[in-house]
Amino acid sequence: MKNLKQISVILLACITFTACKKDKAEKPALVIPTQYISANYTQNVVTETSVRRQLAAYTVYMKKAENVAFKLRLDSLEWYFSNNGTPKLSELTPIYYRNLITDSWNGVMVEASQNSYDPANGATATNGGVYGARLFDKRAKETNQEIEKGLFEAALYNHFITLSQSKITPEVVDKMVCIFGANPSFPNTNTASKTPSPDAFIATYAARRDKGDGKGLYSQIKNQFLKLQAAAKAGDTYVDEQNAAIAELKILIEKAIMATVIHYNSAATTKLSNTPSALTPALIAGGLHDLGENVGFVHGFKAVPQAHRRITDAQIDEFLGLLLAPRNAEATMYRFVTSSAIELQKIAQLQQKIKAIYGFTDAEMTDFGFNWISRNGR
Repeated sequence: MKNLKQISVILLACITFTACKKDKAEKPALVIPTQYISANYTQNVVTETSVRRQLAAYTVYMKKAENVAFKLRLDSLEWYFSNNGTPKLSELTPIYYRNLITDSWNGVMVEASQNSYDPANGATATNGGVYGARLFDKRAKETNQEIEKGLFEAALYNHFITLSQSKITPEVVDKMVCIFGANPSFPNTNTASKTPSPDAFIATYAARRDKGDGKGLYSQIKNQFLKLQAAAKAGDTYVDEQNAAIAELKILIEKAIMATVIHYNSAATTKLSNTPSALTPALIAGGLHDLGENVGFVHGFKAVPQAHRRITDAQIDEFLGLLLAPRNAEATMYRFVTSSAIELQKIAQLQQKIKAIYGFTDAEMTDFGFNWISRNGR
């Protein structure tokens, strides 16, 4: 009897195992389309469209102060950040970055606006101002870039992460596409004359780093969105495929942003390495602007939970230090102008550190130096 019971248990286990194995084997392979189709996309992304509109309006207002005749108002800056839509842009921004904007950076821009500035005097300047059609703080950091580009991650990418942690439905995937800055057509360009729905925000910079050969970062991101939408439509049976696509999207988006840091490091180095006689205000301001964008792109990741990014807090702090914009100290970015031969070596170090963290090849490092939308006429 005992042997009979043992045999029965073994047979039952074998039958169960065989049935499970059969069920697994019978799961159809996920069919991934070549186009992203969403009949209700506009209705599904009302929230994300509002957030995008708020950031765009905030940026437009900040940039008005690049005209030395314009004086920013603190209450207006606060309104654009905190009261210009639902949900509020500030509500989507973690408290770390939100407090920097409301308690410091907005006020710095107000003080700098309607003043003239020269980074050659950055060590002793008592206030920032306009130089070469850019608004800098007193130490030559472009505050509006630390806000705008930082919010790409602190607000937009954080919202993407929040969405990715909910139940993944086709509607949620639409929202993730929108907050990334793309749309169902995935045009791979932000040139309005080329498409009725140009890319924006993070998607624009991913497109600029993509050669348009179907293999670049933008194309890879598009392919993962196609996979994610297909898996969402297929339902809970394809949760593994959903999770895999989300994991790939997160690292690809991070790579696209850091590839853009590589691009602007290269552009700034070229501009600021000119001989003193050739260094016009436009070149100097352009180089500082490039590095100012990078301060924002790097610093914004500090507001993203570590579980959702490869770059660590320590690496972010190190990168900001190399950009002469340390997180907990006053910037000294004017030194890229007054001591360029020495300080630009730090940008070369930063390039190599990014390359190592993300495993970029030499060919990719070269390619990231180009704006491929412009180069291809897309």
